[in-house]
Amino acid sequence: LQALNIFDGKKLVDYLKRTKPGVVINTSLPKFNSKIMQSCLEARVNYLDTASFWDLDKDPKAKVPYKMEQIDYHEKFKAKNIIGLIEAGVAPGLDNLLVAECASKLDEVNYIKIRMVEDTGSKEIFFSWNKDWLLDEIASKPIIYENGKWSFVPNFGAEEEFEFPAPIGKKKTYYFCQDEVGSIPQYIKTKKLDVKIHDNNIEVSRKLLTEIKSGKKLEDISKELPNSVPGEERNFPKSIFAISVEAIGKKSKKNKAIKYSIVFPNQEKISKMNLGANFISYPTALSASLFARAIPLIKQYGVLPPEALNQRVRKFILGELSKYNIKVYRESYIPK
Repeated sequence: LQALNIFDGKKLVDYLKRTKPGVVINTSLPKFNSKIMQSCLEARVNYLDTASFWDLDKDPKAKVPYKMEQIDYHEKFKAKNIIGLIEAGVAPGLDNLLVAECASKLDEVNYIKIRMVEDTGSKEIFFSWNKDWLLDEIASKPIIYENGKWSFVPNFGAEEEFEFPAPIGKKKTYYFCQDEVGSIPQYIKTKKLDVKIHDNNIEVSRKLLTEIKSGKKLEDISKELPNSVPGEERNFPKSIFAISVEAIGKKSKKNKAIKYSIVFPNQEKISKMNLGANFISYPTALSASLFARAIPLIKQYGVLPPEALNQRVRKFILGELSKYNIKVYRESYIPK
């Protein structure tokens, strides 16, 4: 292992040129994406990350309210014959891939639903990922895509009961700000797309949103919240994460819906692996590793999100999940 300062671009580029890795996997905060991408570009090394910085686009002509900064590197990466696989974690990431898989089974897509469950099984506060980034997402206004346009919707609005595979079952889900809404409609034709999540501690998130709206600074709120302690995740053995994607449309001129779901191991099972991972970091790291292993199969250059990957690559990634005893649930039905 070697520690490198990403702000020292020259040293990072020299290191990449010397070691010649197959891909740089960026799991740092998204605010560092552009710096690392620039180094990969100069060193001609493939790049992978798990999320966009997702800041409001300052261009008044922008169609999407939030900007995916990595796309600015598309033509540059393409010219160097390298791949930038972005948003390649679990959500965004694996759910984008499932959207593409669902859409491929239909002739026409009218509505894409992305639904998630993040349940700690406890009313105690436990931050499964960076609390500063979580506060930023809570503060950000969710968007939906409908009839060719992106628009803002209320935080935690449009409550909907959604059926997840066992052992989860029906859960109440709500709007949440997620990258997927901004990217997927640019690669997959649909009339509507939205993302909703189930959070068993939704009342805590709502309280935090109230504090944010009152004008309180995010950094001040963050200081008042407890820090995660290594090993703390073992105190929440029932914690579980799941994603479900549903595409509603037509096949052979008849109404049809395709649904893919994945339920990841709960915290109790993850803890037995002795990886020091929690119920969110394990699915994210596993997904990123599968995307990284799929890069040799990708035959197009430039910056690509998972929904842009072809059927061969999707089949490889979904097939690899079974090696980790993770089942992909698939069903089709005639929608009402």
